[in-house]
Amino acid sequence: MRNFLLAVFLIIVIVSPVNAQRRPGEALFDHPGFKESDSVPATNKVTIGDYLCEVKKSDDKKNICVTFYKSGKRIRSDCGESGGLLSTESMMAILMSPPAGTDLNGDGIPEIIVSYFSGGAHCCMEYRIYSLGKRLELINMLQGLHSSFKFRDLDGDRRYEAIGRDWTFGYWNASFAGSPAPEIILQWRDGRYRFANDLMKKPPNEKELQKLAKEFKKNALFTDESRQSLHWEAEWWAVMLELIYTGNGDLAWKFCDWFWPVSNQKSVAQIYLAEKRRFLAEFKKQLKKSPYWADLKKMNGW
Repeated sequence: MRNFLLAVFLIIVIVSPVNAQRRPGEALFDHPGFKESDSVPATNKVTIGDYLCEVKKSDDKKNICVTFYKSGKRIRSDCGESGGLLSTESMMAILMSPPAGTDLNGDGIPEIIVSYFSGGAHCCMEYRIYSLGKRLELINMLQGLHSSFKFRDLDGDRRYEAIGRDWTFGYWNASFAGSPAPEIILQWRDGRYRFANDLMKKPPNEKELQKLAKEFKKNALFTDESRQSLHWEAEWWAVMLELIYTGNGDLAWKFCDWFWPVSNQKSVAQIYLAEKRRFLAEFKKQLKKSPYWADLKKMNGW
C-alpha cells in the first residue's frame, strides 16, 4: 500500500439529521452500527500525498463545494446547493472516521469520503467516495436520505463496510417518526458498494416472534365499533421488514399470519382475510420500490 502524508487543519463534527436511536421494529436483532452516536469527526481541509482537498462555499456563496488540488493545481470541484443559514461544516465535510486517506476497498489506493447534507428538515444525506491514485476518481456515491452511513470494518478483512438504512417505507401509512427504516450493510465488491448478504443475515427466534404476534393480535385496533375493519399498525410491517432484511423473508409472511386477527364468525373472518390480502399486496408493492429489491430477493431466495 502506498504511503501518504495526512495533515488535518480543522476537526469538526457531523451529526446526521436523524440520530442513532432505534427505529420501530429493531428489537429483534442486534444492530451494532446503530448503538453508536451519529456524531462523526470530520474536517474541511486535508492533505493526502500530492492532493489537497478543501470544502468551502463558492465565491457567490450560493453553493458549497469540495475542491481538489494536485501538486498545487486545481483539478476538480464538485458542488451542492448551500443551506443558507446552515454553516459550511453542517452542509459538506470530509469524514475522518475512518481517517481520510484510508484504503477503504483494499485496492492499495487511499480514498476519502465527502458527506453532503441538503439542508432539509431531516433529508437528505449523500456520500461521495473519491480515489486518490495517479488520477482522481469519483468511484461511488451513496444516498443516505434521512440518515447517515457509517463506515466500519465489520468482518476484519481491512475493507470498510457502509452501514445505513433503507427508507423505502418512510411515511408509508405512518408518520416519519413511526416509519421503520431497516438496517442495510454494504460491502465493496466489483467496483462499488453492494448488499452484504452474509453480514446482514441473522437467525430468528421464532418463540419470541410468536409471543410478539400474540401481543399484536391482542392489541389490534379497529376503525369502527363493528370490529370489522382493522387499523394498520406500523409495528406490524416494522417487524416484517426486520425479518426480510435479515434474510428471514418467508418467516415475515408467517408472522403476518400469526398476528392477524381472526374471528369465529364466518362473515367477519372473510372480511379479515380480505383485509390481510390487501395489506400484503400493498406491502409487497411498496417493498418492490426499494433500490435494494433485487438484492432482497436474492438474499431471501425469492
